[in-house]
Amino acid sequence: MLTEQRGNLAGHFPAADGIRGLAVLVVLVAHALVMFIPATRPYLGGTGKIGVWLFFVLSAFLLTNKFLKNGLNIKSVSEYFFGRALRILPLFFIASVFYFYLGYYDAETLRNVLAFQQGFAHLWTIPVEFKFYFILPILLIAFQAIRNRFGVFSVVLLATLIATAFRYFYPASLLQENSIETRWYISSFIVGILLSYIIRNLNTPLRKYGFYIFALMFLLLLIIPSFCDLITGRVIVPNLATSYLSISIVWAIFIFLSVSDRGITSDILSSSLMRKIGNHSFSTYLAHWFVLTQLAEKHTNSIPMMLLSIVASLLLGAIIYFVFERNIETFRHRVQKAMTRPSK
Repeated sequence: MLTEQRGNLAGHFPAADGIRGLAVLVVLVAHALVMFIPATRPYLGGTGKIGVWLFFVLSAFLLTNKFLKNGLNIKSVSEYFFGRALRILPLFFIASVFYFYLGYYDAETLRNVLAFQQGFAHLWTIPVEFKFYFILPILLIAFQAIRNRFGVFSVVLLATLIATAFRYFYPASLLQENSIETRWYISSFIVGILLSYIIRNLNTPLRKYGFYIFALMFLLLLIIPSFCDLITGRVIVPNLATSYLSISIVWAIFIFLSVSDRGITSDILSSSLMRKIGNHSFSTYLAHWFVLTQLAEKHTNSIPMMLLSIVASLLLGAIIYFVFERNIETFRHRVQKAMTRPSK
């Protein structure tokens, strides 16, 4: 039952980094398969987006939870904008220039990519999420005003109406693949926002949810057209690119069960390995395209090299994290701490 009290899952989520690690692994494996094994492209093309939708939902969930925990005011919003900019822009700039320097695109494309006016390969997701950062505080101000007056269930209704309106005015059938326009994906982000409200107001017992999580994973596999056709003889979801809302809802349920789980799923997602992969996920995501394209071009149809490319992508992501991202994060946290320090 939804209440106005904080639920027992409203604090820290040990599995969150592991879930982020899972998302980047989904993207990595999907891209590696279609690049190294060309015969899989008609069947697995676009499968990496399943991991992208997990990134979107998880990001909205965690950012909303932080606002609901720490409050929504000028100081917290200023700190939030500064933190998001420093978290995303420096590494995105480095990656964009890196791909330009290696000849992946020309100078005009580089300018458009850096200005968030054009996507390139996997980099299309960064403008989508970064622009959402500006929308989130506005949505939360409205949601909190409604919640304070009418209760948390009213937030669910309002969020559902907003998501429905965006789906009506921007139907998935008109979506251009890899569009950098955030408006198409607002409903996915709203799923993550709602998940935060629900978890903070729902007293969920901490127990073993492994069976249900396994069932969700099987459902996600069925969403892949080729796998569904192989198992059932029919296709449930013909186009992954336009199925972001349904996949986002499945991922939201997965996150809900994972942070509530006290069984093997929690152990795996909270493990040191998965949390490290999650911590390095942004660097890995930015760099993996370079590793895969370079190796796949020379080693087509080589499964051992495909597996090596996945490991190499993770290692390169870790190197970038320790060389660049960790130092940027240290600086970011130092400045944010200074911003939150009471003035004398």
